[in-house]
Amino acid sequence: MLWSQEGLEQLLHLLGDMEMPLGAYYAHTPPAQGLNPAQGRHECIINFMRKSRTKNIPVFFAADTPACMGGWTYLGFSDKYRDRIARYVTTGLPDRAGEHYMPEPASMYSFFDDIDIQKAPAHYCIVKPLNQFRDKEQPELITFFVRAERLTGLCHLTYFALNDHHAVILPFGAGCSGTFAWPRTYQLKGLRRAVIGCTDISCRPYMKTDELSFTVTPDILTDMIIAAPQSFLSGHSWQGVLKKIKQSDKTWGR
Repeated sequence: MLWSQEGLEQLLHLLGDMEMPLGAYYAHTPPAQGLNPAQGRHECIINFMRKSRTKNIPVFFAADTPACMGGWTYLGFSDKYRDRIARYVTTGLPDRAGEHYMPEPASMYSFFDDIDIQKAPAHYCIVKPLNQFRDKEQPELITFFVRAERLTGLCHLTYFALNDHHAVILPFGAGCSGTFAWPRTYQLKGLRRAVIGCTDISCRPYMKTDELSFTVTPDILTDMIIAAPQSFLSGHSWQGVLKKIKQSDKTWGR
C-alpha cells in the first residue's frame, strides 16, 4: 500500500471520524469470499457497494454475469449496450420508457465520446473496505461516501494537496460512471481529478439521505494523507464544520 494504515485512520479522524472508504481493483480471480450479482437478475453496482459498506465484506462483479447494462458498460466489461443506453437515458425504447436525463440520444453519444470508457483489464472487479486490503493488494480506485460537510473537507483537502483549484469535478453520468469510468478516464488523460458522483437519480435509492460519492486514485489519496496535517484540517474554521458534522450524524446517523 502507498500509505500506512495509521496515516489513513488519522485522515479519517481529521475529517470527522469518517466511514472507511471502499477500494476497487480488477483481478483475474474472484475473492475467496464475497457477494456477487445473481445470474439473470438486474443488480445495481451502487447497491452492491452499499452492501460492502453495511456488511463490511467484499463484493465483486464478473464480466460474464451482466447484471446491469449500464454497470457492465462503465466497469469496462462490455460496449454492446451503448445504443440501448443512449435511448433509455433519453427518449426511451420500444419496450421501456425513457429516463429523460438528457434530451436526445445524440447527447449520450457525445457523452460516450468524452468519457472514453476503458476496457476492463481483468475478468473480475472487486470492491471492499480499504482496511481489508492485505499484503500486495492495491486498490485502483478509492471511493468515499459522504454528506455535505465531510464532502467540503475532502474537496478542499484535494485542492490543497494537489495545489490545483480544478482538482475536483462533478461530471454527468450514472452512479457507477462516477465511481469507475470517469476516474479511470481522467487518469488515462494524465489529469489528477477527484470525482464527485452518485447524483444519478436512478442510483439515489441505494444511497443514504443527502449522501454523495467521492472517488480518487491511490496517488491522490496518498498526497491527501501526506498534506492533511499541514492543511486547514487543524485550523479554527474546520472546527466549526466538525460541529455541523456531529449535528448531521446525530440527525441521520453516521
